[in-house]
Amino acid sequence: MAIQTINIGTIANDGTGDDLREAFVKVNNNFTELSNRNPEATTGANLGSSGLGVFAQLSGSELQFKKIVGGTAVTLAESSNAITINSTATGLPSLQVFADNNNITLDANGNALTIAGGGTTTTNINGTTITVSSITSVQTDTDPKLTSTLNAQTNNITNVGNMTGNVHGLDIRTFDGLQQYLTLDLGNAVPTTFNSTLEYLAHNLAIEFEADPSSPAFTSSNLPTSDMGTLPIA
Repeated sequence: MAIQTINIGTIANDGTGDDLREAFVKVNNNFTELSNRNPEATTGANLGSSGLGVFAQLSGSELQFKKIVGGTAVTLAESSNAITINSTATGLPSLQVFADNNNITLDANGNALTIAGGGTTTTNINGTTITVSSITSVQTDTDPKLTSTLNAQTNNITNVGNMTGNVHGLDIRTFDGLQQYLTLDLGNAVPTTFNSTLEYLAHNLAIEFEADPSSPAFTSSNLPTSDMGTLPIA
């Protein structure tokens, strides 16, 4: 049964409210209703969809609530109508920072972490921003290595010492000794020792410019001429 409300009228003794007997009938019925509720239907609830609730349970006719306890760097203070939660921490309780070789724990004891540059790397702080800059060049790199194809963008590579490797797939070291023949000016060079097959062929290969010397084929030719210098006569 629902709780019955006593009609007390508009003003005293205006005859619009319940009479004395009817009022106490409702009072008795309300007490009977409360007595018949077993177990007690009144309970508590924690509102909201997130956070932790303070209501614990209903024990008989007693509503029981959890206590609020202060944790690390947290204190509680109460007044007649409020509970105040205070924090004594000035930042993160602790923070672990890991590097390749070691790690450090930053806490409220005053430990500080320094971000320092090294080599060609520098650091700069401006307000709340830290900028890390690095200048990498072949000149400062003690062990430079290419990880991709080098594009010279039509620029020359100058002041080079000895170079090792192939040029267009050829090892140019095998052509050492042919410099005197590549100029097309054989001069008085008559080598007696050959270091490669190519040297031997270049020395013994006879180049005939005309099939019939009596009928020159290059009289009116616009082809370039070659100056062999003074050929030795054995």
